[in-house]
Amino acid sequence: MAPGFNTPPPLKTRSPRKKPLDVLENLPRLGLHPVAPGTCTTPICGDVADLTDEADLQDGWVRAGVYGSADPDRVWCSGLCATYGIALAELRVTSKRVAPGA
Repeated sequence: MAPGFNTPPPLKTRSPRKKPLDVLENLPRLGLHPVAPGTCTTPICGDVADLTDEADLQDGWVRAGVYGSADPDRVWCSGLCATYGIALAELRVTSKRVAPGA
């Protein structure tokens, strides 16, 4: 009988599944391992921004501060360190604004 409408399509063979480690095999591997927040050993990371010489900073450094915080603006070596510093500065907010209707 010639192939036609009643002939089922050929079965596809499945390729063997990759192991989970094989999936990660071709991803880039970074040379530096991130450190836990608050334990950074990079010189001048977390120093007060106004007292830091801008010539000492490298491209990519972050200056961050929180308005109303008792903590001054600081310079950070990475976004991870800056996030940690911003969280600490938010805990030290001393704003004396009064809420509307209070």
